[in-house]
Amino acid sequence: MVEFIPVEEENFEQVIRLEVKESQSKFVAPNVRSLAECYLYRKNEDVFPYAIQDGELIVGFLLLDLDADEKEMMIWRMMIDKDHQGKGYGRQTVQKVIELAEKDPKYTVLIADYVKGNDAMGHLLKNLGFIEQSFNEKYNEHVLHYNLEAART
Repeated sequence: MVEFIPVEEENFEQVIRLEVKESQSKFVAPNVRSLAECYLYRKNEDVFPYAIQDGELIVGFLLLDLDADEKEMMIWRMMIDKDHQGKGYGRQTVQKVIELAEKDPKYTVLIADYVKGNDAMGHLLKNLGFIEQSFNEKYNEHVLHYNLEAART
């Protein structure tokens, strides 16, 4: 099972070297951009970057955005390195985020989005119980919600 390890000095280089397949590059920002955005929003203390690890092996990157006021947890970015795709790491990652969110009563909804055309991500999210809520024209993204309150009952 995957673990989420905070991105720190020890794993930073490995995380920024992770890449998706060339055909997927239009669907997710490079990890270095995600980490730069974490820096921009650091004073809000609500954006958390993680290395996705299987044992000692870093297989991907996850960026969570927590909004306690809105009672929302969001998978802002998620990627599995091109060399580790097709091994179930994406599914394990989303399942683990769902488990974490369900355990935290501060949040009522888990949000995830995916760029139009990234059908694999859309299929994965819907398979795990996310429901499409809207389409963000500005970012060309489908926005999906997972109802945490319903899942807890």
